[in-house]
Amino acid sequence: MGDSLGDVLRQARSAKRLSQGEVGKDVGYSGSWLSRVEAGKIQPDHAALAALCGVLGLTAADVGLEGDDVHRRNVLTLGLGVGIAAALPGTAAAAAADPKELVERSLFRLPEARPTSRASLAAALTEARTVFQEAQYSRLSRTLPSLISGSLASQAHDIAARAYVLLAQLAIKNYQGPFAGIAAERARAQAELTGHAVVMGEAAHSMGVTLRRGGEYQAAIDHLRQAADRLGSRSEELAMRGTLMLTASYSAAQAGWRGQAMELIGQAEETAKRRESAAQRLYIPGVFGQDQTKVFRISVHHALGEDDQALNHAEKIDPRRLPNAERRGRMCMDVARVWQGLGEPEKAFHALRALASYAPEEATRPKVRAIASELLVMNPEMPGLRRFSQKIGATV
Repeated sequence: MGDSLGDVLRQARSAKRLSQGEVGKDVGYSGSWLSRVEAGKIQPDHAALAALCGVLGLTAADVGLEGDDVHRRNVLTLGLGVGIAAALPGTAAAAAADPKELVERSLFRLPEARPTSRASLAAALTEARTVFQEAQYSRLSRTLPSLISGSLASQAHDIAARAYVLLAQLAIKNYQGPFAGIAAERARAQAELTGHAVVMGEAAHSMGVTLRRGGEYQAAIDHLRQAADRLGSRSEELAMRGTLMLTASYSAAQAGWRGQAMELIGQAEETAKRRESAAQRLYIPGVFGQDQTKVFRISVHHALGEDDQALNHAEKIDPRRLPNAERRGRMCMDVARVWQGLGEPEKAFHALRALASYAPEEATRPKVRAIASELLVMNPEMPGLRRFSQKIGATV
């Protein structure tokens, strides 16, 4: 078939009398994304292309996925345009700071790049992690897309994996489920090329959170446990194992499986005691340790409907001891949810204001806006609440 991929997709869509918006929605993307695919401006990855085939009734052969499959999969993993022109972090033109737009751009509209030094890429990754950990998400627009394209062009698979993990975490915060899944899958593909258990663990963590967000609780727990089983006893591996167990515990709690949740968080606490030493920073926002397990206890007990126990653990934590703004903001959000569930709106609002003081950009997350909106509906005359809600973009 001499037609381009875009032509094949357009013809199949037209034959089914579907709009770009309809097809895009069915595969978890926008109509504008499909428009760019059909125009040949971006190349969908393997998962997205398979989804398009399912909607449009096409075969793998129709879209060129048979034949030199290894080469084609590599192209799909790396994306188009990588390796043409220099684009290091900080050199790209100023871009929109909207986190949701940043996620889509980092997945489908990467700047062109050519191979560069590992030292430059490592420095850019460190900067991006720091920005994320301090909950300054809008600043990522200046670094993340070029970091991803530069690391792909340089075949720095570990850096690419960790950059995609960062992107998946941002998509998760934005409630961009399909995009989070794509970013996590790309992180996995890059991580497996490294053979490094911790890097693969970081990618597995993002996939586990994505599965949990999609309601696939057992799949999330199984995925996280399998990644934990690959880890050894070095300090960073123990930290990664503990992080995976914490997320598995919360997944079980969200499913209402108390026994499994308690078993998993108990394992994480044992791991924390084994490696409570100098801080070992992983990509996963924060530093794994005993304070981290206490923060997760708040989330786990709240998910299980045990708000009194959640508060008992919250009282033992000084947020100022947590390693970064993102973790402090996360704790405050969890405490706000607990107080809201207990019918204590003033205390819930106090926790939200603390969150905004520690991490202003965390306060604009969809989940935080939802809490503020619910408080405002039930308590419209609470002093300061309406102004706070307007400031963070919460609506009623």
